[in-house]
Amino acid sequence: MHLKKLFILTVLSFSLFSLHAEGFFSSADLTAEFSPAVYVNPESSLVSAPSPVIYPISIGFLWPNYTKIALQPTLSFFTMYHLWYDGQALPAEIENRTSQTVSLLLDIPAVFSLYPNEKSRFQFSTGLAFLMRFGILAGGVKETDSGYTGSAGSDMDKINSYFWDNARFLYLSFGASWLYDLVPHLRLGPVFHTYLPLGSLFAGEGAQGMIISVGLKLNFHI
Repeated sequence: MHLKKLFILTVLSFSLFSLHAEGFFSSADLTAEFSPAVYVNPESSLVSAPSPVIYPISIGFLWPNYTKIALQPTLSFFTMYHLWYDGQALPAEIENRTSQTVSLLLDIPAVFSLYPNEKSRFQFSTGLAFLMRFGILAGGVKETDSGYTGSAGSDMDKINSYFWDNARFLYLSFGASWLYDLVPHLRLGPVFHTYLPLGSLFAGEGAQGMIISVGLKLNFHI
């Protein structure tokens, strides 16, 4: 009897989940972006790299896809090099690198859509973003190699602490895109993003870590 009840509850739970999942996916668009970006570094190029170009790969979803206001959680992935200098983790050129930094940018914006005609839509977005960074010793660099704080290993500790101190992971995002219907359920167009580093601004570091990107955005309706 207990097994029968458990079986019935399992079937009902799965059915309810399927119905909700079907309803969610029917009103959501998958999104993908390839938007080369500039990671702003206002510090001197004598001690760090000039503002490097990065190449994030971004995936997310727009929900709901038929309203003028929606949410579009998006996760972007990219890597870059860092070094430690005078209390800051700064972008580094390959020959001066200490850290190989893996970066995940989670953007959770509200999206406002305008429909000038049946074939296109303009989208404007703003929200909070979270830059999660994890540094490891770059290839060819050993913990015992010389560093700003004495060794590359101790520099790495400073770099990883810096990424999370003073809310440097917190960003304010702004974006705009124009999407055109190529075929039913598929849209493509240019996209622009700016990510303001709230933690760096609060810490008095100015635009350090600001990200500006321009690229292409793809929307696909399942």
